[in-house]
Parts: sequence; C-alpha cells; structure tokens
Amino acid sequence: MGRLGYVILDLEWNGTYCRRLNGFINEIIEIGAVRVADDLTLEDTFTLVVRPQIGKKLSSKVQSLTNISQEELDSGAFFLRAMRQFQKFVGDSTVLTWGTSDILALMENQRYYTGSDRIPWLTQYLDLQDYCQKRMNYDTGKQMGLGTAAALLGIAQEGMEHHRALDDSLLALACLRHAGMDETLWASLVQDAGISAFYDKMGFKTVILCDINHPRIHPWDMWFVCRRCGVRAIQKTEWELHNKAFRAQFTCGCCQDTFLGRVQFKLKYEGLFVRKKALPVPAPSEADAEKAISDNKTQVEKAE
Repeated sequence: MGRLGYVILDLEWNGTYCRRLNGFINEIIEIGAVRVADDLTLEDTFTLVVRPQIGKKLSSKVQSLTNISQEELDSGAFFLRAMRQFQKFVGDSTVLTWGTSDILALMENQRYYTGSDRIPWLTQYLDLQDYCQKRMNYDTGKQMGLGTAAALLGIAQEGMEHHRALDDSLLALACLRHAGMDETLWASLVQDAGISAFYDKMGFKTVILCDINHPRIHPWDMWFVCRRCGVRAIQKTEWELHNKAFRAQFTCGCCQDTFLGRVQFKLKYEGLFVRKKALPVPAPSEADAEKAISDNKTQVEKAE
C-alpha cells in the first residue's frame, strides 16, 4: 500500500447563503478525523470546531443534527488556520472519507477562501463508502449510508454521537475494520489527488439523460432480449419517460413472453452508463381499464 497510514476524515457543515457568490455554500463548521496505521491500529484523533465567517448562525436543522452550540462556534478556529492544523495531522497519510461529499465541501471552501479548489495536504485519496460497498457486495445502484453500513456489519452504535465529526470518523473506522482489508481492491480504488484529473472528476456532476434523441444514446441501447429464450424482443409500444427512465412494452416473437423494458442513461465522468431491466407488465389500473372501455366505446360509435 506504500503510504504512511491512513486518515479517516469527517466534516460537518452548514448550508448558508453567500452574497459574494450569489448562491448557497456548504460552510465547514467541524473537522473530525482518526489516524491509523497500516494494520488499522488507532494512532491519534483530531477534532476541531471551525468558526463560520459566512453564515454566523447555524440553520435549525444543522443545530438539531449536530448539537453544536453557538458558544462552540464563536470560539472555533477560522477555516485557514484550521486547515493548517489539520495538514500537520495528516502528514503523508492517505485520506479516506465516507463518500465524496466531504471532499466536495472542502473544495468549495478552499475556492471561497483561497481562490483555488486544490487541497494542499491531499495527495492520495480513497472513497471508503465505495470500498465498503464493494467488500459487502452491496447494491452499487444505491448509496450506503454510514449508519446503514454499521448496522449491516453488526457494529454497536450506542454512546456514539451521530453527526459529530469525530464520532462519525470513529464509526467509519469500525466499518473498515469489519469489512476487512483487501489489498487488490484497495489499490484499485486509491486515487492520485495531486493531479488536475482528480479535481475534474470530483467536480463533474452526473447527469441523467432524459432526451431519447441525445447523441450519446445509440439505437442498440434500446434493444431488449427475451427473459426466457434470449431472442431479441419486438418493441410493441412507444418509449415513455417515467421517473427519469425510459420504458416500453416488448414481446418475444418466439415464446410470446411479454414484459416491460426499462432503461436509464447516466452520463458520468467516465462515460455513459446504461442500466437496463426487464420487468413484468403491470396490471392495468381501474382508471386505465375505464379509459380503455371508453375509448373502445367511442370507436364503436364512430364506426356505426
């Protein structure tokens, strides 16, 4: 693995409106972290409240979640000083966070205070949420929350103060220990944070394509094969957009199986991801049945 241990970082922030940016910013209000050796032995902890300079008061939601008092905020360290202190704590360690939202918040705050979104102490990075999901064979189509992971791994959470940065970083460490180290998987997920491509990828926003005529969508992306015999199915209805996915009815010309084809297109930094699924045709609702009867009656009357 070749690094001097690992630092698991967790942040708390307050969403606040910034006049200078003419928009909202996730202003960091607390840093919590644990430093562990290669064998995941706990070496040290770090906790620091960050004094806000944009939104001086917490939103009621954040105050309720974190229980951070106004007195704690007022006596906290300003952001740039907090970063200098944390840089000493990190050293040459690989930094881990549960999901990438903390890194995005750091980039946002760095950009506001320094004009650049580069994080000077971040040299190597791993998304611990992604690692644990893969180790646990969790459905990668969903984001696994820290509390969910802990529950699935059988980790006791009594006495831990959720939504406080240090406790959350300790809980993330417990999840890593229970998930276990897989050196091959670990090496494949560690990212070089010292290159521009890392920040390009982090800043890229995944887009769900809802235009069926988008140039990145190819005709063969819309093909479906029969669930029973594997023969290419015949599309029977037009595509319709439903919950940001396209769906249409298909029938197999070989075995006459009828099913609903559902396809969704996600444009990510790495490229276009196509997710296809064959579903049973839902039974018509009462309203649909009444409409069909009405339409049929209208057609009969016209014919007469």
